Amino acid sequence: MRALLAVADMRQFARLAVEQLQALGAHGTQLAWTLAPERGPVALHCWPPGPVDPALPALLAGARTCEIRSGTGACQGELDWACLLVDDGRQRAFVSSRRHGERSASPPMQSLRQDTIGVLALRCESLLQAERLRGEVERLGHAERVQRALYAISECATSDRDLPDVLHEMHDIVGRLMYARNFFIVHYRTEPETMRFLYFADSLDRNRRDPEEVVDAALLEGSLTLAMLRHGQPLHGHGDDLRERLHLPRSDRVGPASVDWLGVPMLENGEVRGAVVVQSYDPAIAYSDEDQALLAYLAQNIGAALARRETAVDLERRVSERTLALREEIAERQRGERLQALLFRIAEVAGEAGSMASFYKTIHGIVGELLDARNFFICILSEDGSQLTYPFIADDYHEQVPPRPRGRSLSDYVLRHGRPVLLDLARATALRDAGELEWLGTPAASWLGVPLKIDERVFGLIAVQSYRQGFRYGERDKELLSFVAAHIANAFERRRTAESLRQANQQLEHVSRTDPLTGLHNRRYLANQIPIDLNFYERERARTGLDDKRLVFAIVDIDHFKRINDSHGHAAGDRALQVFGAVLAGLVQTGDYVVRWGGEEFLLVFRPMPGDAVPALGERIRRRVAERVYEVADDIALPLNCSIGLAEYPILGDTGHELGWERAVELADAALYWVKNHGRDGWAILRPTPDADPAELLASLRAGSQSLLASPQLRIVSSHAGK
Repeated sequence: MRALLAVADMRQFARLAVEQLQALGAHGTQLAWTLAPERGPVALHCWPPGPVDPALPALLAGARTCEIRSGTGACQGELDWACLLVDDGRQRAFVSSRRHGERSASPPMQSLRQDTIGVLALRCESLLQAERLRGEVERLGHAERVQRALYAISECATSDRDLPDVLHEMHDIVGRLMYARNFFIVHYRTEPETMRFLYFADSLDRNRRDPEEVVDAALLEGSLTLAMLRHGQPLHGHGDDLRERLHLPRSDRVGPASVDWLGVPMLENGEVRGAVVVQSYDPAIAYSDEDQALLAYLAQNIGAALARRETAVDLERRVSERTLALREEIAERQRGERLQALLFRIAEVAGEAGSMASFYKTIHGIVGELLDARNFFICILSEDGSQLTYPFIADDYHEQVPPRPRGRSLSDYVLRHGRPVLLDLARATALRDAGELEWLGTPAASWLGVPLKIDERVFGLIAVQSYRQGFRYGERDKELLSFVAAHIANAFERRRTAESLRQANQQLEHVSRTDPLTGLHNRRYLANQIPIDLNFYERERARTGLDDKRLVFAIVDIDHFKRINDSHGHAAGDRALQVFGAVLAGLVQTGDYVVRWGGEEFLLVFRPMPGDAVPALGERIRRRVAERVYEVADDIALPLNCSIGLAEYPILGDTGHELGWERAVELADAALYWVKNHGRDGWAILRPTPDADPAELLASLRAGSQSLLASPQLRIVSSHAGK
């Protein structure tokens, strides 16, 4: 029996347990167990390996844990006896024995001592719980690795390194999280329809792809990649199945057939600009929905990186063209050099992390170095095209202009026609008299406005004007401002792209710290937040000199939760958890928070409070839960009760910091265990006695809940006092 208590692995425990029972004469014994994972089907394990007797479910139907049932009767076949060891809704374990021939293979059931079965059940339950916790730790570790990879992809995409180096590193990052030995990135254009393989790695396809070669799409008819690019949607499945579904002919020019093929398009303003593809030739390797999500995030970042580089190339090309034109006149040479520097400055400011107000001010300064921009404004068109806003204005007569609907102002005239407009007062007056314009504000002697465009889509304008009589902007000014406006539009788009990526990263961070079912915080959030809370507590205690307040941890467990799942289904159970979590969230104030601890357990962390306030807190939680009726389905409303375990931190005042906050949570868990064993629907607080010894208390904590509850170092304060 000591050997059973010493093992830490469920399979080793099953082997030893079967040997123990065989030593008692049960030679046909088998121990089986199940674990319900976070995702995927429930797995059945057993020792010795082999099929579980099909009569076992019927024999154990309605059985209590540790209840030994005889297999007598025709329906039980070769079963001699069976016993349910563990059943907590998420994990089960049972032991059975088979008879051989007419004679039972086991001694009478009475020879199986109840305490032996009880020890087996307790040890089996603790090992299954440990197995589940190990799986949870592994899942959280994987989530953290994915989060680090997403940050690495985002950082890599925004770097200034050469594109081949960036794509190679992204391949390495993806390869750490999923099978990516066969991986390629393709660039796509529709007019004319061409493809360019920017990055290509494949274990079977020996055709080397030149990243600079532009391939006519007609040469790749029958390609899954081309079909996906034309449809603009992710594609996943067996290569042959996908070809049959899409009616694609087989061609030797599109590479070997894959067992599993996954591709995600790269989008830019809703247009397909390329794709990222992975494929497997190994039947044992297939891709998951999580792999597709990771590949989609990678495609988004690669698309953003390509767009930035295309913008930079386009900028260099335009600057070069303009510089060559200006070199024709020596008098314009310095102006051209200054223009080039300012255009690069526009590109730089697009990537800076400052505010939009600072960005607008910098743009004004750049335009002012090229022409008279004393009176200057930026106008932006709303997404639905119904309203104009003026985020920046510098004017002799107007400090600001409020948002307004579309009309017939000079700004509307530019947006309506989508081209630069140069007007003097006489021309503007003629347009007004013809009904084309309406004056807004003081008429300018000369006015020049240029639209801001991305892919021929007008989203705003920049304008300069002068009120000085005799001053006129010229055609050269119009050309210059139009040229600069193209780069300003690209800068606007880069700022918007950067903001979208920032929001996406914030969303990913939020998701990684949130429980998906209840929307509450999860354990990862607690691990990050609790050090902050403890530091704040120490600073406040040092500042105020008050030691009578402590942090409070409360573990809340729904009583008889398994009955909801058994009676109404898991969907009702999930709904009950959601509503229950919302009730607990309504109990906390600023500085407090609720964490989904696991299963039907929740952990609440409360700001420091006096010790005499903790019992009232426990009772407030209990009453608030009991007062609510929980709608778990459209026509099902149930009352719920809960059990609450509470503990304070520091556990032993000034000397208790060596017992970390985790120990306080263990105390709360032990208090919860006490309430569960004393009728439920109540609360309990575990507190050290006045003369408690830290070393002995720590030893009790390490020994588990039973030792804690029996420890003379602790006392219990409970709503069940006297029960």
